[in-house]
Amino acid sequence: MNPKFWLLCFLLVSFHCFASNEEQCGECHSQALNDWLASDHSKAMDVATETTVLGDFNNVTFKHFNQEATFYKKEKGFFVKFREDKKTTSYEVSYVFGHFPLQEYLIKTEDGKMQVFPFAWDSREKSSGGQKWYPIYPDEEIKSQDRLHWLQPLQNWNGMCADCHSSGLKRNYDDEKDAFNTVWNEINVSCQSCHNQINDSHYANNHSSLKALSESEQQDIGNWLLGKDKKIATWEGPERDNSFMERCFACHSLRTPLTDGITPSEPFLSQFKPALLTTPQYHVDGQINDEVYVYGSFLQSKMFEAGVNCNDCHNPHTAKVKVEGNGLCLQCHKASAYDDIKHHHHEPDSQGSQCVNCHMPTNTYMGVDERRDHSFHIPAPHLTEKFGTPNACNSCHEDKGPQWAQDNIDEWHSSSAPSHPAEMNYMLLLSGDTLTLNRHFSLAKNKALPDIKRATVVSLLPASVQTLTYKYAKILANDESPLVRLAFADISFLVDKQRRIELLKTLLADKYKAIRVSAAEQLIASREVALISAKVLDELYEASQQSLWRGEGNLNASLIQANKGNFKKAKDFLEAGISRDPFFEPNYINLANLYRSLGNNALEAATLKKGIDANQHSSLMHYAEGMRLIRSQDLNTAITHFITATDIEPTNSNYLYILSLALDKAGKTQRAIELLKIQSPSVEGRYEVLQLGLALSQKMGLNDEFTYFRKELEKIQRL
Repeated sequence: MNPKFWLLCFLLVSFHCFASNEEQCGECHSQALNDWLASDHSKAMDVATETTVLGDFNNVTFKHFNQEATFYKKEKGFFVKFREDKKTTSYEVSYVFGHFPLQEYLIKTEDGKMQVFPFAWDSREKSSGGQKWYPIYPDEEIKSQDRLHWLQPLQNWNGMCADCHSSGLKRNYDDEKDAFNTVWNEINVSCQSCHNQINDSHYANNHSSLKALSESEQQDIGNWLLGKDKKIATWEGPERDNSFMERCFACHSLRTPLTDGITPSEPFLSQFKPALLTTPQYHVDGQINDEVYVYGSFLQSKMFEAGVNCNDCHNPHTAKVKVEGNGLCLQCHKASAYDDIKHHHHEPDSQGSQCVNCHMPTNTYMGVDERRDHSFHIPAPHLTEKFGTPNACNSCHEDKGPQWAQDNIDEWHSSSAPSHPAEMNYMLLLSGDTLTLNRHFSLAKNKALPDIKRATVVSLLPASVQTLTYKYAKILANDESPLVRLAFADISFLVDKQRRIELLKTLLADKYKAIRVSAAEQLIASREVALISAKVLDELYEASQQSLWRGEGNLNASLIQANKGNFKKAKDFLEAGISRDPFFEPNYINLANLYRSLGNNALEAATLKKGIDANQHSSLMHYAEGMRLIRSQDLNTAITHFITATDIEPTNSNYLYILSLALDKAGKTQRAIELLKIQSPSVEGRYEVLQLGLALSQKMGLNDEFTYFRKELEKIQRL
């Protein structure tokens, strides 16, 4: 065989292994490549060049509170002269981050860290208010002592953003050095982010035999069909395999990583632990509030329940919707029934006639980025009055009230049903009301709720009960929904220890890593490390390493070590967390508690003082210091800290409760009752503070106040 032939083969193989998407995949998949080039994914991140930088770097100066930035060019580089706290520093822009509706800029700092600069470029058209610099936090002055400051961990690209903006990324965080050596295979979101890394066998075994589907094969796949007498299409064909969406969820979700980097072939719950639907990230009815992306919204929707997947609405390679306007929804929803004035009661082609404006309202994040809610709610103004949830009607008709909107809906759709009882109980629970165990457990098992809502209900069991019987616990631990099993693992401490261990041992063998890791955490907390296999222990330790660059990661790692009895390692993690993330309060409090448990009261006091000095406006720090002073018999000084905590966070029922108890103990019971009466209507979880008000009123013989608290308690009990 000619040696030149082997050399040519080697070069071709090398080309496929190391070439970019355009070179490697575009050879055969030119349409997919062209679609991808038009997507936001292809522009998720790039090197800062004349071609990629959209912002105005022509010696433009922008000011915001005490920060001032001048954007300029030097040779072929892009720079920012930044003035803050009377100090000026020049930074070079290394990378651009995104492109529309905003573009952010990454600054290299020390130890391989890259930070997101606090001013972004609004890349929308000038007619839409764009083509200007603006602050990510427009209404706030983010000072250098703030956890949201751009040089703090929460604005760190390596840990917060990187794995979803580049393909094949590894954070490579070195805990001992507090440094990153982050690498990627592709700088943007490329083919392998969804399709795995391509190897030689893919070309040898797959590309040589690609062929089009026959007509009969296409029919076997199935389709959404709109029957003659139906208003909404149903799936006709084999059961859909929508597991591919887990690759979408890996980035389009609020979650905690369990591994370094994303592997498309691995299940979502074996790489991440997702956030549930708790407040304030979501409103009590499940609508989005904070920036939570799509996973939590879509999983609670009737669309997801019916089997709809991302690709039914979005082109998988452009990620844009397949059809603009109502035509997208009319793929499955009958036009004569829904795209009709009798349904939407707005002029055709008006904003009010657009399906998405009523059923997928937008929230604006990062100043200019409007994102639609994927829970597909039906507008419910009556819930606005009861729970303060937003509704699409009053988002447009701001001059009208919720009752006006509800009256119109009732008039238009006389057959519209009230909220399902399970949904109403769910919202009551999320709004802070306490349910009896039977009501709470029944809600957790009620299949009228989506699995993610049932899991959220399970996660809130500690708000309703102090213990959970084995009968109930076993049912939850064996639920068919992995999200419910995961939520149970996290609250399994409510179960009697022996029974808890029995259930957690079963969960250690669960299919999903997130559940195994959570079960292992609870077993360690139960002092049962020996029951955990080496494999699961490795998974737990790997998961605990993923967020050590920020305060939460060090806190979690310290809890694992403390529960194992390794107090020296626990202390080291907490001290590292304070050093890396000085404005994350829980590490100060846990370190102080650790010192107290070891009998070192002086170090406990010093740690809390350090925490308050760094976080003067933290209600949690003042509450912790108040509790320390109570134990030290300094009641009056403790009360001043409790008052501060309550002033900072007036809706926190625990702060109000403890302050009222302290006032009572100090002989200021009348003041405590007045405070409870004034503030109890606005706190979350009113039941306990109302009970305290009732007891103190009875103690003082105040009949009017006693009657007030009794009536308020009766209102809650009737619900």
